[in-house]
Amino acid sequence: MKNIKVMHFVSGLGNDGVTQVIKNYTSRLNQHYNIDNIIVYQHQATRVKIKELQEIGDRLYEIPYKSDHPIANLRETYRIIKNEKPDIVHAHMSLLCFYPLSIAYLLGVKVRIAHAHIAQDNVNLHLATLFKKLNFIFANRYIACGEAAGKYMFANKNYDILYNAIDQEKFKFNMKNRKQIRRDLGISEDTILLGNIGRLTEQKNQIFLIKMFKSFQKKHNDSQLILIGEGELREKLELEKKKLCLQKKIRIINGTNHPEYYYSACDFFLLPSLYEGLPVSAIEAQASGVNTILSDSIDKSVNYNNASFVSIQHGVQPWINEINKNIKDKKRDCNFENIYNINTQYKKLYKLYINYLKN
Repeated sequence: MKNIKVMHFVSGLGNDGVTQVIKNYTSRLNQHYNIDNIIVYQHQATRVKIKELQEIGDRLYEIPYKSDHPIANLRETYRIIKNEKPDIVHAHMSLLCFYPLSIAYLLGVKVRIAHAHIAQDNVNLHLATLFKKLNFIFANRYIACGEAAGKYMFANKNYDILYNAIDQEKFKFNMKNRKQIRRDLGISEDTILLGNIGRLTEQKNQIFLIKMFKSFQKKHNDSQLILIGEGELREKLELEKKKLCLQKKIRIINGTNHPEYYYSACDFFLLPSLYEGLPVSAIEAQASGVNTILSDSIDKSVNYNNASFVSIQHGVQPWINEINKNIKDKKRDCNFENIYNINTQYKKLYKLYINYLKN
């Protein structure tokens, strides 16, 4: 069988969930099947991430960012698709999948996939409605990261679910990593360490975490909070911890290429997001066995290793109560026979591609 050429479109390439999902799947597809994976990205690409993707066999193109250069973006998209002649264009841009898919439609690409990675509006309602309609016009296959994202993006359309699977062995609890991170940060083994990994944005709601921690540490003085990530709210978060006199209790760490070290180091992983599709960080955290507490706005199907869900609508106290309830739980176990294990799930994506091309 001839090589299948798949062209993935993504907004940015960084330490975000969508990039990690693409890397997890393409690394296995490149290794086990006759697939040529091409990634087209627009902005926020880190050299480390580009190198990682190239090392696993992906080919990369950078095009102008659509928000700043919409015409140039479409022109370059047209040029690349026309020259490469992919069998499949797989857009990972949620509501904005129609942007590259419109060019794929114009050039007659047989399989045009809109992939939903969110489960709630991240633009105003009128634009969201319009963008969904445009996706229906230009896509002819639909994939979602979970049920909530699928229902949100595709309503009554037929869609397939492709879970945000990870290499769970990589995230398995490691005492050596735990001790190393705590030693590097000057944190004792007895200190209660709360953690959050994600972009520093309004969506991830780290301001809520800082306020919650202010109350929590009053009764748990030997506790600390680490926020790991990069984003536009970095300065605001720094000001908030200063305002609450928590400079010595809260650390904000630039994004890491080894999140697995930090999951092992933490006693609790907290994700109070305002909205999500299916957060990769929550899947990674559970693989490490760390106590995982999530906002109840997150799709419940992300739970596969006893994560708990708490409302953010009732303030910080329910979160403190949930931490206190589990504060003596030191178990770090995880059964890797589940739907988020990449070593079984990548085969599902290959089968989807084959079926799409046949029908």
